[in-house]
Amino acid sequence: MAVRRIVLGAFLTFVLATAAVFAGGTKESSGAASASAPSQPYLVGVKPGPYVVGLSNSFSGNSWRAEMVAAFKYAAGQMKSKGILKDYVVADATGSTANQIQQIQNLISQGVNAILIDANSATALNPVIEQAHKAGILVVAFDNTVTSPYAINVTVNQTEWGTITGEWLVKKLGGKGNIIVLNGQAGSPVSNDRWAGAKAVFAKHPDIKILADVNANWDQGTAQQAVANLLPSFSDINGVWSQGGAMTLGAIYAFQAAGRPLVPMTGEANNGLLKFWKAHESQGFETIAPASPTGLSEQALQLAVDALQGKAVAKDNTPPPPVITAQTLDQYVKPNMPDSLWLPTNLPDSVLETLFGNPK
Repeated sequence: MAVRRIVLGAFLTFVLATAAVFAGGTKESSGAASASAPSQPYLVGVKPGPYVVGLSNSFSGNSWRAEMVAAFKYAAGQMKSKGILKDYVVADATGSTANQIQQIQNLISQGVNAILIDANSATALNPVIEQAHKAGILVVAFDNTVTSPYAINVTVNQTEWGTITGEWLVKKLGGKGNIIVLNGQAGSPVSNDRWAGAKAVFAKHPDIKILADVNANWDQGTAQQAVANLLPSFSDINGVWSQGGAMTLGAIYAFQAAGRPLVPMTGEANNGLLKFWKAHESQGFETIAPASPTGLSEQALQLAVDALQGKAVAKDNTPPPPVITAQTLDQYVKPNMPDSLWLPTNLPDSVLETLFGNPK
């Protein structure tokens, strides 16, 4: 279907969009009225700059999060040099919802103008988000979004992410086979939504048997160990549904270490996976790599500034995920960049090399 053949350039336009793009009609899933209307509960009114912005990151346990924070800092630094921002603060909740609530309360006490949140829970942060709103602080949730009426949301459609990858795996297996599932962080809205999309697809195909479902935190080492633990118990694994590129690499290495032939595996736009794919495509290895770009933090920052400046901003910004396929792999794989890079990205190579180190 056409929606499955989304061009990455369309999403990059979204990531790089200026305020005019959002003012020009980004659709809201709620069907609400114009974001400029005073009745919109997520707005806090026009505020004079320069601004102080806080980033509340639910955890920093993988390279995607590291690149996401770097993207935020890079964009915030540019805004600071232009006098748009006065300062910015980054806080890490180490995977704890209680810690994230506390850090948001700390940001409220500091009197920031806006708080960007990569949420540990879609609902548990709602009371503290309302506290921020009542204090006149704008809230933008990105990547892992929230259900609060007082927050702007920006992310790719994660449920569709799961649907696309689930349908790809079903097609590769001819509608039947035994699979294992590698989910992200337990309780994460992104992990939940991606798995919901894929699970709904598998439910339509009763000959697809799910042998095991584990949370591997989008981490390569965790996934490799989890799959290594599963392989002795299951002699007939026909596919792997993985919702993370680093986890897919972990699964690949576990299969190889056990001397097992590779099976169809879903992936994500992680440069290490793309490099492996490119090196082994002539041997028949293929995956599919939807993207949830780390630049979502940049877009969240731009949305916050736009809203504080009185520009029209939609509450829910959720385009479909861009997808790297066998036909577009060569356009995005970066053979001379580190494996831990996530694509697409707006960060210059010099920043990426500093962040991840030089490739081997």
